[in-house]
Amino acid sequence: MFHLLGSLTLVAAMLIGARRYGARRMAFPALIPLLLSMAAPFQWVLMSAPLIGWLAAVQVERGRSYGDAIAAASIPGAGLGLLLLGALHGEMLPTRDLVDSWVPALQEVGTEAPLPDTVSLEQLVETMLAVLPGTAYLSLLMVAVLGYRVAEAVGPRFGTQVPAAVPLHRWRLWETLIWALIVCLAMSFLADEGLISGLAVNGLLVLSVLYAVQGLAVARWLMRRMQVQRFLEVLVYALLVFTSGVSVLALAGIGLMDTWFDWRRLGHRRHGDAVSQPN
Repeated sequence: MFHLLGSLTLVAAMLIGARRYGARRMAFPALIPLLLSMAAPFQWVLMSAPLIGWLAAVQVERGRSYGDAIAAASIPGAGLGLLLLGALHGEMLPTRDLVDSWVPALQEVGTEAPLPDTVSLEQLVETMLAVLPGTAYLSLLMVAVLGYRVAEAVGPRFGTQVPAAVPLHRWRLWETLIWALIVCLAMSFLADEGLISGLAVNGLLVLSVLYAVQGLAVARWLMRRMQVQRFLEVLVYALLVFTSGVSVLALAGIGLMDTWFDWRRLGHRRHGDAVSQPN
């Protein structure tokens, strides 16, 4: 929790500072923590937060859309994910060695007890390591999104305005990302294991989560259009949380279909209020 709060604070502070004093002046302060993180790799997420805020500020300063700002701010997350992917499939962090060292440690604390009979602790650890790069990217993407919201909320108190973020019910992915999904699916079928397979698996994870968020945006838009009462909307969200295993797949399917059907009629708009529209 401390790392999350600290990361959000640093993202917001850098974004507000760059808006007030200019992105060029804040470039060096944004890079210093990242350079220091080389000596403390496990603090990389926290140390990259200023760079995340600065990258978003550069896009805002150029007059680009909210989607472009978040896409740029997610670059450190993509870098971390690729580094982890290369390490896990290389000699730096061999997956087999990590599994052999983690499984006995987890068995000692009784982690194996609540697992289903069809899943072993070793398989669970292997799965966690396989999707670690994608999870790392999504974590830093979340920091970028929430940090931008914090900067938008507290910016006026420091005499700085941060352009409003896109409301969830109007949020939409770039339509061209469907090609990234197709490429990842093709790689997953062509490569059984190795670096390419790992890249495909993590790419599918990231895209599935993003399309699930788009599906959630469609659901929120529909509830607003139907004027669903607030407590019923909260119940819907609670149901989605309790059935997360199924609901994520369902929402991802809805988000994917929205790419073609465009139920909210956002695809034709060109004023930059959706992630899918860069201008």
